[in-house]
Amino acid sequence: MLTTVSQRLLLLLLLVVAVLPSAAGQDKTGGWRLAAESSPYLRLHVDNPVNWYPWGEEAFARARRENKPVFISIGYFTCHWCHVMARESFSNPGIAKQLNDNFIAIKVDREQRPDVDDAYMQYVMMTSGRGGWPMSVWATPNGDPFLGGTYFPADAGRGRPGMKQLLAKLAGLWKSDEDGIRETATNAVALLKKTAGSAVPLEKLTTAPLLEVRRHYAKSYDDMQGGFGPAPKFPQPARLMFLLQDEPQESADMALFTLDRMVAGGIYDQLGGGFHRYSTDFDWRVPHFEKMLYDQALIARACLFAYRRSGAQQYANTAREVLDFTLEEMHAAEGGFYSALGADSPVPGNETGHMEEGAYYTWTWGQLTEALDDRGLRDWAAARYGVAKSGNALSDPLDEMGGKNVLYRALDNRALAEAFKVDLVTAARRNAEVERHLRAARRKRPAVPVDDKVVAVWNGYMMTTLALAGRLLDEPRYIKAAEATASFVLDNLYAAEQGVLYRDWRAGERGVPAFSEDYAAVAEGLLALYRVTGDKRWLNSAMALVDTLLATFLDAVNGGFFSTAADTELWVREKEASDGATLSANAIAIHVLQLLGDLTGDKNYHRLAWQTAAWAAAQLHNTPAAMPYSLILWDCLLYTSPSPRDIEVHLVCRLLLEKRGGGGGGG
Repeated sequence: MLTTVSQRLLLLLLLVVAVLPSAAGQDKTGGWRLAAESSPYLRLHVDNPVNWYPWGEEAFARARRENKPVFISIGYFTCHWCHVMARESFSNPGIAKQLNDNFIAIKVDREQRPDVDDAYMQYVMMTSGRGGWPMSVWATPNGDPFLGGTYFPADAGRGRPGMKQLLAKLAGLWKSDEDGIRETATNAVALLKKTAGSAVPLEKLTTAPLLEVRRHYAKSYDDMQGGFGPAPKFPQPARLMFLLQDEPQESADMALFTLDRMVAGGIYDQLGGGFHRYSTDFDWRVPHFEKMLYDQALIARACLFAYRRSGAQQYANTAREVLDFTLEEMHAAEGGFYSALGADSPVPGNETGHMEEGAYYTWTWGQLTEALDDRGLRDWAAARYGVAKSGNALSDPLDEMGGKNVLYRALDNRALAEAFKVDLVTAARRNAEVERHLRAARRKRPAVPVDDKVVAVWNGYMMTTLALAGRLLDEPRYIKAAEATASFVLDNLYAAEQGVLYRDWRAGERGVPAFSEDYAAVAEGLLALYRVTGDKRWLNSAMALVDTLLATFLDAVNGGFFSTAADTELWVREKEASDGATLSANAIAIHVLQLLGDLTGDKNYHRLAWQTAAWAAAQLHNTPAAMPYSLILWDCLLYTSPSPRDIEVHLVCRLLLEKRGGGGGGG
């Protein structure tokens, strides 16, 4: 029997062992720590020789303990150049040794942690003038950045310094001038905090932002190919939605023509439906091939706005094609929608599993010949889709697109009928036959990888779009799909007892707590469902989410909503008003609060919507073109003052907006 002293010593030993890292864990090398993460992007790096950590205190604690700088690599699952850097650098044993010996390496999925991404992107933009992914940042052991950039090749080239040389230089500088590096990082963070200050909200809203936005969009509009600005061209669905509800017909015409050119281009998958991420050229022909859930939801919604504004059936048809593709290819068996389909996929016929961008979607002349052994059909397909024997796609820096064809609508049905001297019925029949053969051939190729995490904000987008599609197209199946998505999100990503929404879900596991954009977008989707079904459970759930949005993210001093909760570990709480590929949390919040005020008669919601708009307009007073989703409701907001009038004003305003095709995402 053990003595009391022996018992105490044994207990102490057990406690020490329990809190120390396991010997097995210490002996392991490489990215094994990422295997337990819910992010598919992080799990892609499990087999890297780099000793990756996920974002968290464990990594920074080790950095402080060993006094090593931190290397933070931020990317996402469908990012082509992230995969390139992973192949070139993070799979390179020599570079891995440099990182492991001299740095603590952290991998971040920007889609799971937009707060981390935003904070370090602000630094990279401030110091280099441009940003992008993969994002590469070096920081002190407490996370303060001192150097940042995007993609770096393994060796110097392509106008960029190489990782090998850069890592060696930084390791040496840390040893020789650690104090100087720390001072640089401290100053950078101080400047970031200063520049991130919130604007003081306007006392009155005017029509000035609308007038400026119309002028800006008209000036940047490409009247030859549609879209705005130079290549690369992004779909910018929030901008299209604004233009499609803006009163002047010139605004709608710009959006309609842009949608026409996008649907005819290679950015649209001519065989499978759905939109790729963006076009690398002026003509919408050569895309980056990832397919994002948010693009499908928002571009389909823009098509619905186009149908509502113009009455043209072609826009309804495109919306159906996009939504049906999304329901078939991006819908989780358990419910909800996956985040994305990858751009890179295994090259057909290559037994090594080598992956290239667009391998699933592009065609060589030989592949076309194999799929269409009938010469007449082959000639028809080549004419319809602009296929050339030498390829029609511009080569990228890695020459992965050389000799390949991206399918686009080079000729419409009438032009094809005239060129081949057949009637329109025969042209339609040949189109269908060609599509059938090409789809069958493409389905035999290795499938594109799927980022199968379910993200709250983008599922909120889909709920809103599906509800609107069900009403405008008179198709109840879309409303049922929206309801199923809402039920999945509330059952799996929402802890109702605590009032906590989670950002993401995968394989039965919740990820990180949600951000303001998640709360706002899911609430908007629930309100859209309530408007088309009258089911009060959707209204009640939306109000519960808005209660948390107000309690956790509202800037009570200046109005608007922070992206993160007050307990963020980062140096700044972002407040985003700009719409980009996605919608800003504040823009969605304006729609949600305004609609809740209309539906409930609670004027406080209208007051908060107005305050949010007054802050956003002040924050972006020089660049109102960056806030198109907010401007959709500007006419309504102009009727509002900090002490709102009767609800009838807002109902009349909303009816006027809906009459000309606006009125927000819910229809």
